[in-house]
Amino acid sequence: MAKFAAAGYVCIDYYPDFNGRWYVTGNGVDVLFNLLDMDSTIESSVISAVSDDLYGRKAVEAFRKRKIDCSHLEIIPGGITPNVPLYLENNDRKHGEPVRGVMKDYEFSEETIDFICRHDIVHSDFTGRLISRLGDIRKRGPKVFFDLSNQLNHPDAKTVLENIDCGLVSFEDDMEKGKEFLKYAHSLGVKLMVATFGQNGSIAYDGSSFYKGDIVAADNVVNTVGAGDSYFAGFISGFIDGKPIPECMQRGAERAAKVISVFEPYL
Repeated sequence: MAKFAAAGYVCIDYYPDFNGRWYVTGNGVDVLFNLLDMDSTIESSVISAVSDDLYGRKAVEAFRKRKIDCSHLEIIPGGITPNVPLYLENNDRKHGEPVRGVMKDYEFSEETIDFICRHDIVHSDFTGRLISRLGDIRKRGPKVFFDLSNQLNHPDAKTVLENIDCGLVSFEDDMEKGKEFLKYAHSLGVKLMVATFGQNGSIAYDGSSFYKGDIVAADNVVNTVGAGDSYFAGFISGFIDGKPIPECMQRGAERAAKVISVFEPYL
């Protein structure tokens, strides 16, 4: 049984143009919810912080409903659970100004780091405030998966690439630029790097070979939010099952096609 930790950031996406419709999210949360939907035997934890406001209480409810370990989800009284407004333009999501809330200056305790290291796989991202500890975590055993989104020029990108096992990055449509970035990432220490290109599919690189993955067409695109996270969840499920890289990529494409057919970033 695999042990998976979503470590770093829990937030709420809300839609002002849809009467404030909202859901619990965060890169790692989306990956975890999708992963559990595909394999309920995975032992999972969420490691982050929320407040005791409405959004925070609803987040905890969502995690407990899915039997996710919340022992290291800190609830900070009197604060604000992170949230961000989203807007839809032709079914594609656009982010408004985020409110970082209780995660703005949050630091993980040493006991929490010890807990993270008791998992097989750890997922994080740039908003997760875990970047300075990735190297320590990786050395202690867990495979570190990281979503770089499209932030190729993030000031911490090099540090991240030096301290993770598998990364996901998104491009528009420049596959040659994508391949160069994947090779660069591998030269820094990433064992397996994956790039998505929207309608043009995906490419993975393991240091010796490139693998090309195609998209799976969605019957009805409702909201593209969660496309990358659901792809990564499908990919990770294949990794957990010991599948070849092309099959992991196919699982990712299949999952993404399902998720963009619904409003939320998971089923």
